[in-house]
Formats: sequence, C-alpha cells, structure tokens
Amino acid sequence: MAYNQTYYNKTIKLMKNALEKFNSLDNFDYLRIENNDKSILSKNTFCSRFFNNDSKKMFEAVKNYNHKIKRIEKIIDKIDVYDIEVPNTHNFALASGVFVHNSSKMARDKEFQAILPLKGKILNVEKANPVKALSSEEVVNLITAVGTGVRENFQQDKLRYNKIILMCDADVDGQHITTLLLTFFFRYMPQLIENGNVFIAVSPLFRIRKGKDIYVYSEEEKDKKVRELGGKADVQRFKGLGEMNPQQLWDTTMDPKTRILKKVTIEDAVMADSTFSMLMGDEVGPRREFIIKNAHIAEIDI
Repeated sequence: MAYNQTYYNKTIKLMKNALEKFNSLDNFDYLRIENNDKSILSKNTFCSRFFNNDSKKMFEAVKNYNHKIKRIEKIIDKIDVYDIEVPNTHNFALASGVFVHNSSKMARDKEFQAILPLKGKILNVEKANPVKALSSEEVVNLITAVGTGVRENFQQDKLRYNKIILMCDADVDGQHITTLLLTFFFRYMPQLIENGNVFIAVSPLFRIRKGKDIYVYSEEEKDKKVRELGGKADVQRFKGLGEMNPQQLWDTTMDPKTRILKKVTIEDAVMADSTFSMLMGDEVGPRREFIIKNAHIAEIDI
C-alpha cells in the first residue's frame, strides 16, 4: 500500500506538471525519463494500475489534482444552495455554510442524485425539546432539503426526492449517526417511513484484491472469500466512505444497478415507538436492562 501510494503521488504530480506545461500528456513519458525517478510510473502502467486502463478517468484525475482556489467572490443575496456545480471544476456541496468536497459528490450521477452532507452526528431529537430540535442548524438543513415540513405541517406532495437514502460509514459511529437520523424521521416525518421513502445504503466493510477487486460486507463474508481465493489476497478494511475513491463508492454504494439498499419500514408503530424511546430517551434503566440482556450477542468493532 505504501509503495502504491508513493507511485501514485509522484506520478500524478509529474503528470499534472506535464499537463500544465504542454496542455496534454503526450510528452509525459519523455518528461518521466528526464526526471530519472524509478518511483514514477509510465503513463500506460499508471493508467492500468490505478484506473483499470480507463484513460479518460486518469486524465480527469490528473486535471483535478491539487486544485487551487482561483478567486473568492462574495454574494449579497442569500440563496438556498445544497448542490453546486462549478463548470470545469469539481462538484461541491454547501452544508452549514461550509463547502464540503468528498467522494460522494464526485461519484453521484448529478442527473438524479443530490447529496446533503451533514457535519457528524445530528442532534438527538429524542432528548431535545421540539424548539431546540427545530432550531438546530443541521436539522433545519435536513428539513429544508426534504421539503415536506414536519409534524402537523407535513405535506407528502412537497417531497423533493422519492428516495431519501442515509449513507453513513459501516462502523459503529456510522450506525449511531444512522440511528440519530432515523429517530429524527420517526419523530418528525413518520409518513416518509410509512410511505417507503426512507432507505439505508449498505456499504462494504472490505475490499479484497486478487486480480480484480471484490467487495464484501462482513467479517464472515471476508474470511470465506479469502479462503476461496487460497488465502493469498490483499485485504483492505474501509474505516469510512471517505476512504473510497469516487469510482469505488459509485460501484459499491451508489450505482442503482449494483447498490444494496435497506428500506426502512414501521410494521408495528407501538413497538417502534417503545424501542426508540428506550434506546434514545432519557430513561437510563430500561436501556441498561436492554444492554445487559443482549450483551452476549453484541459484536465489538475495534
């Protein structure tokens, strides 16, 4: 991994210099030979190793490498913006007044996919009173993006997106964020769950590389696949979605043809209400009893 990172960083840096100098990569290999650095790969090797021989994707990566701020312009009027595309640059999302640039913004199909980045864990609305909950900046952004309003002001026909997909890391922190978001939807927009509009994206935990990339979603699936491959394979655990490059994120989590989605349903509203109250509410006793009762089946994520 360290060698590959060195090869990638040194090669793409020199490629960027070549592109800026010659406005193409045609002379890159001559420049590489003149540079006389053995850790800089040839154009064909670089394209094969890191971009599956897709020269278009390689060129796009080089073009956008080490992008710089050209200018900052202030605007007078405030505009509700959740999805910004600046021509000839990366795509960005505006969240809580901060530009956020990540793999999901680059991976999505802008024709039908919009991304609303959230800064970490939203407010636990189970413990907060409605006034505090509805004044939280992250909650306000979420309500505005969905478009339906909340509680007695809820209007299904105002829904801006047919599918609301919660896309969080596959680790414990990601599951906690997912739970907080589900708590919000259950308390303030339960109709979205009842109408089948809320989904959870299932992202892989591991990438197994042996000739080609194989993505698996659990420890058991990983161990089984490694055994099938004869025990000799490169295994990478994804700590979060941000560790995936845009193509990996699209292939595994965002492409409608290959992604796995869990539809969130409420089969028994009373049971769901009880469970949410116990796990996310102020009463410590019931939650402690639940943990003691179920500790023997808990999985530890280190």
